[in-house]
Amino acid sequence: MKKLVVALLAFCLLLSSFAFADEAAFESTIDWDAEYDVIVIGFGAAGATAATAAADAGAKVLLLEKAPEALAGGNSRVCMQWMGYVDPAQHDDAVAYMKALRGDFATPSDEIIEMYISGLSDNLSWMTDVLGMENPVNRGNVEFVNMPGAGSIQTMTGNGAFGGDGYMYFKMKAAVEERSDSIDVWYSAPAKHLIQDRDTRIVHGVQAEVDGKTVNLRARNGVVLCCGGFESNKQMLQDYAVKANLVSLGSALFNTGDGIVMAQEVGANLWHMGNMVYADLDFRYPCGVQVFGCQRGIAAKGVIMVGNDGTRFMNEADKSHHGKSYFHGDIIATPFTSKIYAIMDQEIIDMGALHKQFSADNSEEIASGWIVKADTLAELAEKIGVPAENLEKTIALNNEMIDRGEDILFGRSLETMKKFSEGPFYAIEMVASVVNTQGGPERNEHAEILDLNGEAIPHLYGAGELGDVWSYCYQASCNIGGGMLFGREAGKNAAAAKTDNSPDSVMESKTAFAPAPAEEKVYETAENEFIGYGQGMGGTKLAVKVTLDGEKIDAVEILSHSETPGVSDRAIRLMPERIVEANSFEVDAVTGGTVTSNAIKAAVADALSK
Repeated sequence: MKKLVVALLAFCLLLSSFAFADEAAFESTIDWDAEYDVIVIGFGAAGATAATAAADAGAKVLLLEKAPEALAGGNSRVCMQWMGYVDPAQHDDAVAYMKALRGDFATPSDEIIEMYISGLSDNLSWMTDVLGMENPVNRGNVEFVNMPGAGSIQTMTGNGAFGGDGYMYFKMKAAVEERSDSIDVWYSAPAKHLIQDRDTRIVHGVQAEVDGKTVNLRARNGVVLCCGGFESNKQMLQDYAVKANLVSLGSALFNTGDGIVMAQEVGANLWHMGNMVYADLDFRYPCGVQVFGCQRGIAAKGVIMVGNDGTRFMNEADKSHHGKSYFHGDIIATPFTSKIYAIMDQEIIDMGALHKQFSADNSEEIASGWIVKADTLAELAEKIGVPAENLEKTIALNNEMIDRGEDILFGRSLETMKKFSEGPFYAIEMVASVVNTQGGPERNEHAEILDLNGEAIPHLYGAGELGDVWSYCYQASCNIGGGMLFGREAGKNAAAAKTDNSPDSVMESKTAFAPAPAEEKVYETAENEFIGYGQGMGGTKLAVKVTLDGEKIDAVEILSHSETPGVSDRAIRLMPERIVEANSFEVDAVTGGTVTSNAIKAAVADALSK
């Protein structure tokens, strides 16, 4: 009897083996439209690095970007371009500093911290050898000077400049474009869902919307999520920050938390969702673009900030440490009110442009109503909707504290304060900007995205701001620096050949889908008219037409550009005039519009070369 049972079991196993052999692999059950070794979602610093690393590891890569090319890059395109680096000799100090930044929080783990600091040390060679950066320099921005190891994480720019010039993003974009044989880039191609085998949990590809069509894109070896945070998702900001009026500082309009939703759909665990860098207090143009770095610039002139009730609520000259402030021996999320107004008098207005992007005497901003003017404090209070009695008391107390030599409320340095004179008075409404969010799918030191049980989801990786490692305090330069190191790790691991799925192509009898190529705009010219191109803020072409009268530049016309409205307006208006007046493209850039100014100069130089 026992032998019969054994024989029957053997027979059943044999039958089952035939059944499994005949069962179609998951890959063959999907109607695929294209196939790659690796698919990277998001063309910021992390995505560019992941795609470059995967390509250099021998993979054929598809880089999907939700935004059109002119607006691609998310925060990476518009940030200060600072890249974190650690001198290997300071490894232990940097580990201690990062653990201090972690504080009493459970994450990131010691293993991730060790990997992170080692990865930051590899950034310098990546910057010089792979990206071709010419002059890496430490800008010396130390976020929390009282923590052990402070200063060990350097804030590097790649060209010796202070930053904010798009240099880093352009270099990363160029590295991708130099690998066009290995990397395809699809713009205006938002990823919608990950394609996962629910039985094995393997992520096999991505479903995306391209040219109005839903396409299924296979990734043989891995998918890397690098699609940024949720700075422009109002509901997520309310849910996780518990704030109703936050806006994206970098106008990262396409950072709407798509990667968070996609990761949740395949069972990923989320971490650090409540930790984000806010609030940077800035002026916001009606077009929805912020004036970066406004707070400290106007505070240095003596401006004070008041909240909903017309009273001060902060040391205006002390900008938060990327969303955190010292508070009675502790570090807390910087508090702020839902309505914020910068208050000033005529003497402050007469000091010159309140911000480098404003007109020289602020007259354009006053005429437009962006700067509210009133003859008395009571009138100003009425116009901005705060209690007049409180605003009058606030100004009186400000003047009194200056006389007694101490800001008894917030300890602001008297060097940045001034006594307010008699009217007229002025106000600018400020907005609380989110520099970036940190939350998203949890990852480990191998850049693998983890599920609710702490297990890696097969073939799924993450890098960059989406699910970054920062649980609380954050050091400037580390979203980009960390995006680089995790991008390399994710790209390398995603590119590695996998043995748990079919290596066979699914496209042998099909023509692979590809988006329609963009049409190149052609401009007509008359005699003595020449077309030139420069690289604008989005890394896209800015086109000009230069008209010559003999050897004299008679006119410069900007034909097309994709520069940021509001921020670039003065450069677009003034640079052609300066070039014509000087009869040369070698003129000073418009303050506050350096990248656009340089693009115009380069375009004029290109036109003249023809």
